[in-house]
Amino acid sequence: MTLLRMAASYRQSADLIRLRIIALRDAAGTAPPEERSRLEQRIRELNTLYRETRETALVLERYYDRRDRANGCRRV
Repeated sequence: MTLLRMAASYRQSADLIRLRIIALRDAAGTAPPEERSRLEQRIRELNTLYRETRETALVLERYYDRRDRANGCRRV
């Protein structure tokens, strides 16, 4: 599997995570307080996972792009 294919897979996973976050936000809006708290915690966890997945996709997409490196260091 090439890095670009891996990046596309990560992007697709990020899209699925984003859809799940949206569904959980909708559910939290009508949930009882104790369940709302649990759903909000899950949303926070998924937001972190979503951000990291998108960042990984970006790194994989730009891995061979020399313009994205400054003095041998990759920028994310």
